[in-house]
Amino acid sequence: MEDKDIEALGKPCKGMSRRKFISGAALGTAALLGLAGCNQPKSATSNPQSDDDKQAAEQLSTPVNVAETIECDIAVVGAGISGLSAAVQAAENGNKVIVLEAGGVAGGNGAGTEGVFAVGSVLQKNLNIEISEVDIIRTELEEGQWVTNGALWYDMVHNSAANIDWLIENGVQFSGNVDNYGAGLYNTMHWFDNDSAVTSYIEPMQAKAEQMGAEFRFQTTATQLKLENDTVCGVYAEDSKGNVIEVNAKAVILASGGIGANPELLCQAGMSRNQVEEMAGSMCSPTVRGDGYTMAMAAGGRDFLRNAAIQGFQMVKAFGTDTTVPYNSPLNGGNGIVGNGLCIWVNQDARRFNDESLAMTFNMAANLGACLGNRESYAIFDQAILDNCELDESDQKVVEDALANNDETSVFSANTIEELAEHFDLDVATLAETVTRYNEFCTQGFDGEFGKAPSFLEPIATGPFYIARIDALIVVVDGGIMTSIHSEVLDDDTLPIPGLYAVGLDGAMLWRNVYTQNMPGTAMANNVNSGRNAANAASSYIAA
Repeated sequence: MEDKDIEALGKPCKGMSRRKFISGAALGTAALLGLAGCNQPKSATSNPQSDDDKQAAEQLSTPVNVAETIECDIAVVGAGISGLSAAVQAAENGNKVIVLEAGGVAGGNGAGTEGVFAVGSVLQKNLNIEISEVDIIRTELEEGQWVTNGALWYDMVHNSAANIDWLIENGVQFSGNVDNYGAGLYNTMHWFDNDSAVTSYIEPMQAKAEQMGAEFRFQTTATQLKLENDTVCGVYAEDSKGNVIEVNAKAVILASGGIGANPELLCQAGMSRNQVEEMAGSMCSPTVRGDGYTMAMAAGGRDFLRNAAIQGFQMVKAFGTDTTVPYNSPLNGGNGIVGNGLCIWVNQDARRFNDESLAMTFNMAANLGACLGNRESYAIFDQAILDNCELDESDQKVVEDALANNDETSVFSANTIEELAEHFDLDVATLAETVTRYNEFCTQGFDGEFGKAPSFLEPIATGPFYIARIDALIVVVDGGIMTSIHSEVLDDDTLPIPGLYAVGLDGAMLWRNVYTQNMPGTAMANNVNSGRNAANAASSYIAA
């Protein structure tokens, strides 16, 4: 981003819309989870260490009290965006489909999404929008440091226009608006009618799947894959009454929404235990417990979790969380006070560790990622920065209540920087030196440490002063299960496990460690494309 573009962003607290801080991520609308620490037994989420151990574990855990047995061609685990895509495509292919959904309704993490990425679509042509596929793909590979699989990007981008046509044919409703989501590099965001996936994608896609014969079982949680001779041949599930259901299937597609609401798996994905324990919560659907990941690992799948991209916001727990569209609270919205670029961030050593304007000039996912390597992260700001946010009466009360009632472990105010340091056991001299040096950068208009743009350089000089512990609010986690271009689950030898597929956030391999967010709607596009790929591959596998 050029300096003139950074300057044009202005002061970030004022009038920030949702388009300014998130592009195409699959936001859930469920109530936030109060996640506990990483206390689940390791055996619940880990692969057995040897083939003998694995076989023994499978034999021991195979249910003996099956209440119902059903037959199908393809079992889809999860009725979110990717699961619905897989179900419709599989039914369209003539396969008998059973969809198992742990929640009470379809949608999962995708209920809050507003549109989908595409290049060369009929909607873009109507607006005279021309974008090169190559520009999209090369940009993503460059920003991903060339460690992602370009074939996956080509497949998704190249098929994106046809996927829009397919969605329209199956009843998905688009408004006709296509733009860059307010912050993306290209006009790739195809907005749903009413900006709502619920009425424009989820409901029509479920209706289409059912019309073609797919059966949905809600409040039914898949618990274990069925294996015979290293081939997946079905799945066991449990309904809301505790009844065990045996689903005999010729192929299983995992579309469970990833691992974002599972504390233990968040630790395995790269968060420290104290970061998970101190989390502000999760915007994932509460049913996103990593069921697909756990089952795939037990079946011998190759682990991709350490390469998964953790999408999240930085939050101040005492300020609460903004869950009201358009998520633009100046305290804890997508670009709330911690991420608005004006604070100083310091780690447990009382030292700055990055450009604090990352969310404003690069992408929202960068904020949380920048903090994952620290034991603790803090934001330092003063009264002038707080006033710049132009808090309304309700937000002002949030600040007052937080300072009075948060037991001073989340946010604290004092008359001196030294008092802030003492309160959180930071080295007093180091923090004072950090703030003094930063203020000198503000005076000279140049950040001599990380090159933060001058428009974000505001001195920390007007008391009272504030320090807030930076906590994570998880949005979603992209990936966990290694998959092929056909969405096949791969084993440790990078060979497909017969009959097993993973789609959407379960098998999102277009990103490694960072969701770049510069191409609006790509997560949704991957959900749709991978669901179709898996259904088509499974149909061919069954036919063969």
